[in-house]
Amino acid sequence: MGKIWEILHRPETVVFFDIDGTLTSYNYGEYHAHHELDYTPEFRDVNIYADCKRLKPLYDYIQNHDINRIFCISREPHGHEAWKSYMVEKLYGIPVSHCFYTPDASKKPQIVLDKVTELFPDIDPKSVVLMDDNDDTLGLYMRETPFCTAHPMIFMENM
Repeated sequence: MGKIWEILHRPETVVFFDIDGTLTSYNYGEYHAHHELDYTPEFRDVNIYADCKRLKPLYDYIQNHDINRIFCISREPHGHEAWKSYMVEKLYGIPVSHCFYTPDASKKPQIVLDKVTELFPDIDPKSVVLMDDNDDTLGLYMRETPFCTAHPMIFMENM
């Protein structure tokens, strides 16, 4: 993890953060955290992001990095894109235009590849970090992109 930590702190590094479980806690539900959304249809119409709190280690990192090199990529099957984007802009200062969504997590690697190619065509792949709390998604990133991967716990381990 030391090498990833070092890469994260280079000024040229571009970071794509997942949102749920990475920039926010999963503790949205009344009894079962975030996944209550998947089994309680009426909960889908509630803005679960309205009362989210920033995670200080991630906030501090983002505030000390070039915001033009910070992005979000999130799976969103419930139509909460606007709520999520507003929340990350309000809590972290990440522009809405830097937030990308897909209903299918398996599409995240291709979306990131396309965005990096478009926005940073000459970047060294080892200067791009994809941060996600989901092991399956991290595995997809490792198999389908040349970029570095990190779990958000890296911020807790280096406090």
